[in-house]
Amino acid sequence: MSNLEPQSSNKRHFANLLINPGYQLKYSGYLLLSALLLTVINALIVSSYLRENYTILVALSPMNDASKSQLMQELRQLKIAIGLTSTGFLVLVALIGIVLSHRTAGPLYHFKKVFEEIRKGNKNARIQLRTNDEFSEVAESFNEMMDTQNSSKEL
Repeated sequence: MSNLEPQSSNKRHFANLLINPGYQLKYSGYLLLSALLLTVINALIVSSYLRENYTILVALSPMNDASKSQLMQELRQLKIAIGLTSTGFLVLVALIGIVLSHRTAGPLYHFKKVFEEIRKGNKNARIQLRTNDEFSEVAESFNEMMDTQNSSKEL
């Protein structure tokens, strides 16, 4: 297929999300690193305030030792819930990074394939992107340029 028109079977599937793994994983890694840094800072601040305030309140309360122990157990459970929620958030950020980077890696993959075809001598190769893909205006400009080049050579 010389002009790389999308086929009906060329729909987006999860397995096709990593078109350019090096770029996409680096992009997602930067997002994940930022989210991890913010999550750790947030967790340290919340944990510090909770531990300090809970310890003071439990120590000063007139409750028996079993009740105090129960409150400290609930604090540990709260910390675990926050940790699990933060982990889920980080996984979500990584997945969003891969999906968003796919929106740029896919069109760039198509550009590269068309450039290779032109280099091999196929001057009729054109970039065909899906309607929601990034760089569609660049693809249109490139295709118009190729059409102009081809028409000027015919004269």
